[in-house]
Amino acid sequence: MDRTAPQVTESLSAASADYQLNELGYYAVTRHPADARVVLPEARAAEALGLGSCHIGERFTVKDPAVLSGAVAGCSQKLGIAPSTNHHTRHPTVTATVGSTMHALTEGRFAMAFGRGMGGYWQAMGLPTVTAARLRDFFGILRRLWAGEMILDHDGPAGKWPMLRHANGLGEGPPIGLVAVGPKTMELAGEIADFVVLHTFFSDRATEASVAAVRRGAERAGRDPDSVRIWACLATVCDSLSPDDQLRRGVGRLATYLQAYPDVLVSANGWDPTVWDRIRQSELFTDAATAGPIDASASFETLQRLAELIPAEWLAAAAAGSARACAGTVARQFDLGVHSVIMHGASPHELEPVVQAYRADRPTLPRAVAANPGRFA
Repeated sequence: MDRTAPQVTESLSAASADYQLNELGYYAVTRHPADARVVLPEARAAEALGLGSCHIGERFTVKDPAVLSGAVAGCSQKLGIAPSTNHHTRHPTVTATVGSTMHALTEGRFAMAFGRGMGGYWQAMGLPTVTAARLRDFFGILRRLWAGEMILDHDGPAGKWPMLRHANGLGEGPPIGLVAVGPKTMELAGEIADFVVLHTFFSDRATEASVAAVRRGAERAGRDPDSVRIWACLATVCDSLSPDDQLRRGVGRLATYLQAYPDVLVSANGWDPTVWDRIRQSELFTDAATAGPIDASASFETLQRLAELIPAEWLAAAAAGSARACAGTVARQFDLGVHSVIMHGASPHELEPVVQAYRADRPTLPRAVAANPGRFA
């Protein structure tokens, strides 16, 4: 047992939910360096709080999404589970096996999400850039495998395989989602996905535009636009956290995203690109970026200086301040058109005051949702 891992306290247990908040989720194991062992107490705490689902972001460290998903399934009874990965890092039959195994193990609480990732990183690994055509082809393959179909001599954008076969005996597979940033990927999600997860640090304008893009993509594909469940992903930085944690999870996390894929994030939010040019050309930012992911490697003093460099408008695209203020920002997301919210960057025990404040003034939801992150109720 990790002695530093948060435990389910008496106060948290006393605050156990009378009903589950299926519209709310959290991300597992978000701290640096990643400690896989905290996934267990986190899941127990989340279930005690009544959170609806656990979302798992993959890192090529100690964050294998299939392993962590199994851990969450083994220590929870109600939590929905949705890892995010990249489709081309595993053989389609392996991915199908993960999905069908988790679908059976959780009795339907599991969903799988996929994203594009970073083109430069894939080139360095010897993998192709993820395109819309490849994702479209792969989603089709996955659904056909879960339906019990044997696929012979497949030669398409996702790859070339003489035979693909996966006998699961379930009759169906879990919902499939996309993690998206730009409008084209949002439209693709509306076309092919059961659910979509918007990116962290989206302004209200970006969230509304993304919802519209998802719906537009569904309509163009002849699908019901109301059939796609849309998740906002909201950095949640409550003032009950230490000053270092507040800076690291707010300023540090946004700066890290600006390291990874700045242009698409700046464009999606309608932020001034000349401001971004000034930030990335600054010695402060370049020095911080050279040391590694900024939210993990930058000092408290560097983060303070970055906070002065990044516009307040950009940093405001998060839930911050008191628990009540954070809960209000979470609730406001539903007015922007989403169905659910991931409170990103904080563990369930850290989210306890925010969840309590949210529960005290829970908004009317646009539509009832299930614990499974890819389904409606």
